[in-house]
Order: sequence, then C-alpha cells, then structure tokens
Amino acid sequence: MKTLVFSTKVTLDGLPSGFSGSFKMLHMETGQLYTYRVHIAKHIYVGTQVPGMGSREEDDKWWQCMFQGLTAFIAAYNDVYGCLPTDRNIYQDRRPYTSEEQPFGEKVYFLVEEGKRRSLEQRELILQDFSDRFSPEPSL
Repeated sequence: MKTLVFSTKVTLDGLPSGFSGSFKMLHMETGQLYTYRVHIAKHIYVGTQVPGMGSREEDDKWWQCMFQGLTAFIAAYNDVYGCLPTDRNIYQDRRPYTSEEQPFGEKVYFLVEEGKRRSLEQRELILQDFSDRFSPEPSL
C-alpha cells in the first residue's frame, strides 16, 4: 500500500496566465516529499487572480477542483505505471502525461473539472502498491 498525506495549505504560484498552485505530499512508506505544481489556463479559470474578477470563495472552489484533479491523476498514474508521477513537471489541465521510463506508454490525463471537488481536509490518499496486485494470496 502507498499512503500519501497532503498538506492542507496550498501555495499559489505566480504564473499570470491562469491559476496555478503547489500541493505538498508526503509518501509515508518512503518518507519522500513531493511538491506537485498544477495549472489551470486563463480561459477556464475566473477568480481573484484575474484583475477585477472572482472572489475568495471562487478561489477556494478552484483549489478543491485542482486537488480532486491531482489526486485522481496520481491514482490513475499509479494504476497504469505502478509508481507516482514525478514532481518535476507543472501538470496542466487537460493534458496527457506518460512515464519518463515509457515515453510512448499509455497516456494519463490530468483533468480539473469544475463540478468535481475534494476537500483540502481529506488529506490522506491510499493507493494499492503495484507489487501488491500480483502477490499470491496467502493460503489458509
């Protein structure tokens, strides 16, 4: 099993062409800290980062949508490749990603959907480890 714990504090990145943020995550089994950066394009996002637009509530809604998109992406990527995606990329909404080891492998899309949200208080994500899927069942 992979137990992933996210920070409840999201950091706003200074990209002017939309809405970007950084989500910190700790992989409990390995102790490795990841900082995932995600981005929503300006034509989709409407909030306080656009001068004269949005509200703090609107931004909170987008944080939750981004968090849902990120956790769904990490889970799907783990299902396909058996590992966590790198945190060296800026994951952009509606773009496909593959493993660095398999650049022509199956594409996993990072999607931020306005209607799907995950509370920032839902900090823990538990994923099945790739090796757990193929281990033989214990005999009785």
